[in-house]
Amino acid sequence: MQKARYILGMGIMVLSLSLQGQVTKDTELYKTLKSKDSILFDAAFNRCDVATLESLFTEDFEFYHDRGGFTDGREAFLKSVRENCAKQNPAEPQSSKRILVDGSLEVYPLYKGGELYGAIQHGVHTFEFFNDRKEYQKGDIAKFTHVWLLKDGQWQVRRELSYDHHAQTVSKEAIVLSEGILNSYVGDYESPQAGKVTITKDSDHLLLQSNGFEANLYPEAENIFFLKERGTKFKFILSNGHEVSKMVILENNTIVDEANKI
Repeated sequence: MQKARYILGMGIMVLSLSLQGQVTKDTELYKTLKSKDSILFDAAFNRCDVATLESLFTEDFEFYHDRGGFTDGREAFLKSVRENCAKQNPAEPQSSKRILVDGSLEVYPLYKGGELYGAIQHGVHTFEFFNDRKEYQKGDIAKFTHVWLLKDGQWQVRRELSYDHHAQTVSKEAIVLSEGILNSYVGDYESPQAGKVTITKDSDHLLLQSNGFEANLYPEAENIFFLKERGTKFKFILSNGHEVSKMVILENNTIVDEANKI
């Protein structure tokens, strides 16, 4: 509960600062912290540079993640970084990439007695992951907030919030299919991974339901449907030219599961 109140308080702080005004992109403060942001995530995602990360966080660093939980202390955070880096093969491409969304970075100065002692940095970033086909595919999009402190001329992150993680939407237009075609895919399917999968018609698209999970499937071809939230496709296979025998699930055009119609 205390952590939840803290995150809520940080959100209110960012809103309050936004009303007071952020520094412009041509200021030295903005440029400095944008550079620090680049160095930080390059060290974490591209180079596994623990020494650089250590210099960028205070010893009492706190990290709040809406999925990964709370990490208390710089050493605890760096321990997880070391463990992740140990699993990576330096000869292979990096397993994930972080991309700062253009124009999303905001910086708000913090003063005490007229003296600059820190800044709030807020932005939006996306992630991509290296898949089995040796290609990068879209991952989540999320917001982040850093509390930077300035001491003896050095900038360090005291607190970091990483939140609002969700799948990136796919900017693709759905085509229009007749009710007859949509209804031909309606029914129950059985998947080795997901178990029972139910497909129903929902207006101009299909609705997938399985074990409490729901997803809207939009048509891009007569027998191929896609998720707007990510690069997943569903292809319905006909056994004799007109009867549906199974549904194939694809990630980046690679089959990841099949569900036979019951």
